[in-house]
Amino acid sequence: MTGPRLYSEEEVTHQAYDIFLELAPDNLSEQDVDDFNQHREELGFIEEGEPDDQWQDFVALEIEPELFIQVLVGLEFDNQDILFAKILISRDKDAPFCHILWKDSE
Repeated sequence: MTGPRLYSEEEVTHQAYDIFLELAPDNLSEQDVDDFNQHREELGFIEEGEPDDQWQDFVALEIEPELFIQVLVGLEFDNQDILFAKILISRDKDAPFCHILWKDSE
């Protein structure tokens, strides 16, 4: 028996970013969207890594590190980073899943 068919980390990170761009206007304040669009070329960051323990509070499934990636999207300023979205996304081509924790609007 073969294991699951997995997207590469790069592929799934691009998918997460595309989902972020599509859903940001509905989940972030207009000011946050404007700030991100204005500064993303020079200050934007996308970081992928192993999902942290916080996800167990939000999703009712076992998060196997080899099957999921956590992607962070934000802006990196000298004095403080702004995290707009923390994304949990599946690498399994046959079991798509994505959950986003959005920045709280002030």
